Amino acid sequence: MTKLKDKVSEFSVIGELLGFIFKDGYKIKYLRILVSEREYWIKLPKELRNNLDSAIKPGCLLKVNGEGQLSLRNGKLKLKATEVSLAATLPNISGCGSLVAENKQTKSKATILVCQKSTCWHKKGGKAVCQSIEAGLRDRGWEDKIKIKTTGCLKQCKKGPNVVVMPDKTKYSQVMPQQIPNLLEKHFA
Repeated sequence: MTKLKDKVSEFSVIGELLGFIFKDGYKIKYLRILVSEREYWIKLPKELRNNLDSAIKPGCLLKVNGEGQLSLRNGKLKLKATEVSLAATLPNISGCGSLVAENKQTKSKATILVCQKSTCWHKKGGKAVCQSIEAGLRDRGWEDKIKIKTTGCLKQCKKGPNVVVMPDKTKYSQVMPQQIPNLLEKHFA
């Protein structure tokens, strides 16, 4: 039997910084970069985290060089930065957060994914959770800003009902309808 080896290659991209993914609440773990209408998470090694330019903020155009590793076993691509720098800034705007970035964010809706497979949906109360989300969005006037999508199995059947809040991919298990108002305020207020 042959053993599959992961393919490693270098990459260089220029894209808009959408935000950061934090570890332990304060350490920057990943950059969320938008390149050609697609979002990528690029891991920052410790040495880059500590030396990241303070001018880098969401909305900036960044140039990121690094290594990509494609797993031939599962098809996942892992990106790790070796160099991060500002590619450009927009004039007459304090910081890099720009009107262009704000417009992009208002165009793309936030999404709440709810598992609709039988265990979560019928047996664990996923349908009631979905109805509670709809009511919560309607009460706050957010039904135009936040989209609800039902999904296939999220692979946590024993911990259902399961909910994922996008774009930050926060997962919640054993969600009860009465928890929905707090969840909505936490992510969207």
